Amino acid sequence: MTLCQRLKRKRRERRLRQEDVAQYLGFKSKNAYWSIENGRTKLRVEHLQLLAQLFNVSTEELLNGTY
Repeated sequence: MTLCQRLKRKRRERRLRQEDVAQYLGFKSKNAYWSIENGRTKLRVEHLQLLAQLFNVSTEELLNGTY
């Protein structure tokens, strides 16, 4: 499973919309997060850390799928 797939899975497990995650990350629209979730934009380290907090997982789990 890729990072993009893990992000989408974690978001859906939490029943969040892309808009919700984009707002949490401080993006002005969902398109910026959509681009990350679909592999069109690289994920910045600070956003990775925020996503790990939001999804209550480690950054390693998001990156590698390991706990």
